[in-house]
Amino acid sequence: MAMANVEWSTFLGPDSPIPHDVVLKSSLFCLKAHKFVLAAVSTEFRKILYPDTGSCLADNTELHKGSGDHPNNNSGDKGDWVQLLFSERGDKLNLEKTVIALPNTSAEAVQAMLQFIYGGQHQFPVQDLQKLPLLFSTLKLSQIYKIQGLQDLLESTIASFPLSTSNVKDVIQVAADYADLCMSPTSLLMRCLNLSYNQTTLTTLVGVGKQSNNTGLVAGALTRLRCRVNDQNLWHLARLGDIDDFGSDDQDVVKAARELQTRCLERLADLMRFPKKFARVTAELDIEDNQTYKKLMRLMDELFCENCESVICKNGKVVEEEVKQGTKVIMGNGDKGEIIGTQESRKKIKLEGISSNGASPDSIKVEQRLLLKINDGTRLCDSDSEVFYDCS
Repeated sequence: MAMANVEWSTFLGPDSPIPHDVVLKSSLFCLKAHKFVLAAVSTEFRKILYPDTGSCLADNTELHKGSGDHPNNNSGDKGDWVQLLFSERGDKLNLEKTVIALPNTSAEAVQAMLQFIYGGQHQFPVQDLQKLPLLFSTLKLSQIYKIQGLQDLLESTIASFPLSTSNVKDVIQVAADYADLCMSPTSLLMRCLNLSYNQTTLTTLVGVGKQSNNTGLVAGALTRLRCRVNDQNLWHLARLGDIDDFGSDDQDVVKAARELQTRCLERLADLMRFPKKFARVTAELDIEDNQTYKKLMRLMDELFCENCESVICKNGKVVEEEVKQGTKVIMGNGDKGEIIGTQESRKKIKLEGISSNGASPDSIKVEQRLLLKINDGTRLCDSDSEVFYDCS
């Protein structure tokens, strides 16, 4: 019988025609296999089981499926370690039962890895949330022992895991324990981010991203939190956007954190326009919130522009809203001045349609036109004229 026709899976069970000579174990399980089989599909196992040949093979030796070989066979340089098997030293190694310790994994994951090695394939559950830890644990093993075929299969399976707004929170809870395996832009955690709208969920993703140094996840979650700032979460989100606590110089993270903190400052500035509401929000702060409040006020002193009354200075931008008297502005023609008031402009507009008495109805449109003081004189700004902030 040719090697390609051997039912390798029969050698994995307790009734293996050839005795097992390697044990994969932890404090919770003990699984048996064959040195030759493990070494044939994994350069990492080869280095462990036949250390005399470990240095002769490149670390990036590729494992690929040949047309007539075992699905995981390595067709690269096999000479040294195969020769070792049939040497005197090899006889000694083959007689020894080697024990490989596999801490921080499960028996189910190791069993799945062995079934793939011996059978060339394994059916992994795609839709079962309870089996998601198995997928990640087995993927971790495939990366450690460089079993490329298994790694590709698992990455594809995890990438197709069904997500919805109803299960995204539970998926994040599971995937958080394997965040180091979710670093790519198309990873499961990044897919969870795209379905996360809840402040609690987004805050969790920021924490997971920080722990795993996943800057894309952190920046994405912070960006989504920016539009969720309100009076109740102001202090919490301001702390979350504190760049001093990140220890990251990633430009996307820094930008997202600053934008979130700026939004918190803008919210605080809005509150300060209404003294009673501001007093109510700041009345009974705990120690942590009070420290955040003081820090925001210091930042407010540094960043707040008195002219345009904005945390983000609007210098050079068009005046499109109500502004206080005394605001310095510049006309499109370069004339500089300040706002001294507004004046109503009433336009009579004929509307389409027929009224009850058969006449066409009219409407009065009221516009506010800026009254400017320029060169010791006054000027009424036409509705078509542009006026810009002059905060310089």
